[in-house]
Amino acid sequence: MLKRIQFILFVVIFSAASMRAYADLSKDAMDALINENYKTAVPLLKRLAQQGNPSANYNLALLYKEGRGVIANARKSNAYFSNAAHRGLVDGYRKLSASSITPVSARNTVAARHLDPQEWVKAQNPGFYTLQLASSTNAKLIKKYFDENSLTGKAGYYKNKREGEYWYALVFGAYPSVAEANVAIATLPKDLKKWSPWVRKLKSIHRIMTP
Repeated sequence: MLKRIQFILFVVIFSAASMRAYADLSKDAMDALINENYKTAVPLLKRLAQQGNPSANYNLALLYKEGRGVIANARKSNAYFSNAAHRGLVDGYRKLSASSITPVSARNTVAARHLDPQEWVKAQNPGFYTLQLASSTNAKLIKKYFDENSLTGKAGYYKNKREGEYWYALVFGAYPSVAEANVAIATLPKDLKKWSPWVRKLKSIHRIMTP
């Protein structure tokens, strides 16, 4: 039996016209999972996953991994874990890195591991949002925090100048919406939440970055 704590709650913000329908769909999907009604849960989750919901991708990955409601399929499981990871879910990264299979959909995630931290920030979609974890005038402190938490490929840091002084900021993940970024905060490990992460638009970060 899949533990209830494995399932990630859906928190989505939409326009007034679509919010009710989407919220109902999310509730139905979660209720179906909790009640192990996979015949209902799977198509609902797939619809959510196609719309870019990271939690739906993660939960589908679990179902395909354990063969619940679907035929167990390691390739599909890792593909969904990759999609969740690409949208910033830490558990998605963990599950994916624990597997020896690297699906086609994981290529962007794998490629990101070869970028240095500042290039990683530049490479993110400017229309997306990220989580700022920490900032300091001490570059060594930010680099140490980055290295100690093994954030290569998942995060980056950038430099900007404020009032004549250089600051270094560490950011994590890239999310299509503010809502998904806020959901991701709850999934962060304790060490990444200790400085109260907050959501920032990547476009605004790109504007202020300095070499």
